[in-house]
Amino acid sequence: MAMDASEEDEEEDSEEEAEESIASTSSRPSRQRKRPARAPAAKAKKRPKPSRPPADKRTWKKADLTSRQKSRFAWNSPPVNTDRLPQDPVKIFEMFFDDDVIDLMTTESIAYAAFKGNHTFTVSADEMRVFIAILLLSGYSTVPRRRMRWSHDKDIHNIAASEAMTRDRFEEILRYLHLKDNTRLDPEDRMSKVRPLLSMINERCLNNFVKQQSLSIDESMVPYYGRHGCRQFIRGKPIRFGYKFWILATPLGYVVQLEPYQGAKGKQVTECPGLGMGGSVVIDLIAEIQGNDAYHLTFDNLFTSLKLVDHLTTKGIGCTGTVRSNRMEDCPLKSVKDMQKANRGTYDYSKDDKTGFVAVRWNDNSVVNVVSNCVGIHPLQTANRWSRSAHQRVQIGQPFLIYHYNKTMGGVDRMDQNVDTYRVTIRTKKWWWPIFAYILDVCVQQAWLLYRHTDAATNTPLDLLAVRRAIVKNYLAKAAQPPPVGRPHGHTPQLDRRVSRAVRFDGKNHVVQWIDKQIRCALCHKKCRQKCRKCDVGLHVKCFEQFHTE
Repeated sequence: MAMDASEEDEEEDSEEEAEESIASTSSRPSRQRKRPARAPAAKAKKRPKPSRPPADKRTWKKADLTSRQKSRFAWNSPPVNTDRLPQDPVKIFEMFFDDDVIDLMTTESIAYAAFKGNHTFTVSADEMRVFIAILLLSGYSTVPRRRMRWSHDKDIHNIAASEAMTRDRFEEILRYLHLKDNTRLDPEDRMSKVRPLLSMINERCLNNFVKQQSLSIDESMVPYYGRHGCRQFIRGKPIRFGYKFWILATPLGYVVQLEPYQGAKGKQVTECPGLGMGGSVVIDLIAEIQGNDAYHLTFDNLFTSLKLVDHLTTKGIGCTGTVRSNRMEDCPLKSVKDMQKANRGTYDYSKDDKTGFVAVRWNDNSVVNVVSNCVGIHPLQTANRWSRSAHQRVQIGQPFLIYHYNKTMGGVDRMDQNVDTYRVTIRTKKWWWPIFAYILDVCVQQAWLLYRHTDAATNTPLDLLAVRRAIVKNYLAKAAQPPPVGRPHGHTPQLDRRVSRAVRFDGKNHVVQWIDKQIRCALCHKKCRQKCRKCDVGLHVKCFEQFHTE
């Protein structure tokens, strides 16, 4: 762009003045160089903030829920007929791991073996059930290494597992076990390898659900310490590293629906506008049970927001949950600091007149906020707490909705306790193996909870361990193949492994015992019909003294 001559002269003069100032400052090194003065910059104009649509203000009222508001969520569903349930816990377990699930495991395992180059591998449904029985057996009969179950040592030998399936056959099925074809995986679903099994188990859990009004939503951790994008770390949890599952369960722990959390970059549940991640998880878990039944949901402050309460109220579903103080939307309750200074058991409450739910702030060991659209403040309950000042237990007042929350919230924790009691201990390097073992353990506790509804449980009550053992013994007895006739596989263990030197040379209670079957002499290795009763090895009479002499 062309400039005027006067402007050019002014530029030259300014350049000469700048050069003179630089030369003068260079001759005086002790002083700092002066920079040419700059014109004050013009103040930037503030951009106007984008206008937001005005939010509907809530009308808060110092009142409790009315009986009419509570009756909106009355349970009118008829009782479920439990006579259809089998009277055998094994058959109840097969309502979850049925023939379709077994067929999925066998078909995909054979296809995966062919994909790996082993075109001769095949596995039957009976063998797969024996494989499952050995996995369940590892939950209550544990050894440090899985191969020890097939060892001939008396202290660790497991006759049930070794007679049902050989060690090499078990490890071959374990190596090729698969649940979905690798060429048809969904790149957006990080749980695509186990998605077919998850979908089938969710469907069966819902179909066999004995309906009841109170349900809880919480998270469950599956222990895993390997590397995977879905692995989570939650500080302060009993299981800090592992996969996280969202669970919808009954108060006793029956799982109605479960969904794995895939991390921030994984495929998530369908997000509902304005409800956030926690509210979207709640809506996704109850999507299959929504109908004319007025369920009562209980969840913690990870999921709860006042907008979620509004949404569930419009759907005819009751809810109770703890809520964080920054999600209270200017609810006119006493401040947290004031509540902390008040006596233990003090509470303040307010009701949203538009939606019809009550918010409570209660002072216990700490200040807690609870909201509910189906239960209110009254009738007041009492809680038993320890008083440090009085050195005894005292009774403090407790609003009814907090009592209801404590009573119905622990379903997922109860399920975690059941699963962790007899968890499958056999491990592999497959990242999805902990999820498969977790689902297997969940189905066993599902069968136990359904068995408690049958008439057989009245006459023959069984605990969780008894149900698990019944499944194992049934599968090993019915589906196991008889051992082949002929010379047994493998080599005889070394003599030092069969009998220790401390026992062999102690010189106490070694007696010759005659037996019907011929065995090899431990000293001369010829056939004999005698053995040492204490050492349990074959010995001729003439070899007996030499064998026990060091």
